[in-house]
Amino acid sequence: MEKFREKMTTLRAEAEAATKRVEELDIKVTQLQEEHDAKDNEIADLQERAKLLEEQLEKAEADLKEASANYREADLRFEQLDKKTVKLQQEVATWDKKNAELETKYEAAKAEMEEFEQQLEGV
Repeated sequence: MEKFREKMTTLRAEAEAATKRVEELDIKVTQLQEEHDAKDNEIADLQERAKLLEEQLEKAEADLKEASANYREADLRFEQLDKKTVKLQQEVATWDKKNAELETKYEAAKAEMEEFEQQLEGV
């Protein structure tokens, strides 16, 4: 009977140790579950942030594409206007030259006319 009591005492001690170990493991499982939930939340937040960043990147790429197209168009327009400016400057130079020639002819004709008038007055 003594052996039976010793065996029971040993079994109770083992059962208490096992119960204590189960409680410790339950606490550990709860902690690990909380950490897992926190990591899941962090992953969800990071995925949302990645999605927003991808959308911003797509918008920035579209804006860059539009800006590049606008730049090319403006650059082409600038070249056209620059050529037109050169052409107009050449035309102005041509007309200035013609104007100078006409002024010279006018002054010569005016001088000739004044000389002719003086000759007529002398007659």
